[in-house]
Amino acid sequence: MNAMHQYLLDASRAARLGDPPPPAPGTHDLAVLRAVRDRRRFARVLAGRPARGGLRAALRRAGLLGAGRSVPSRTVPSRTDPSRTDPSRTAPATRSRPAD
Repeated sequence: MNAMHQYLLDASRAARLGDPPPPAPGTHDLAVLRAVRDRRRFARVLAGRPARGGLRAALRRAGLLGAGRSVPSRTVPSRTDPSRTDPSRTAPATRSRPAD
């Protein structure tokens, strides 16, 4: 039995008994996730650690994130600035054909 089957069973039982129907599955998921996040932040403050940035700090300690930037750069090199072009992505030089 999955969550929807259980919900339908509980809703029919509530209707038969005259009680209000239960909330649909997934109705309060975001509120629960926010409450868990807030509780973890609160626990970090009580422990004397920063409330935010724990994941980035752990990634930096593991060497998976650069120290100078918080998010890896995903910019495309400019075609007008020759210093920013990647030489491996330029078109090969045209070759002249040998004379017959």
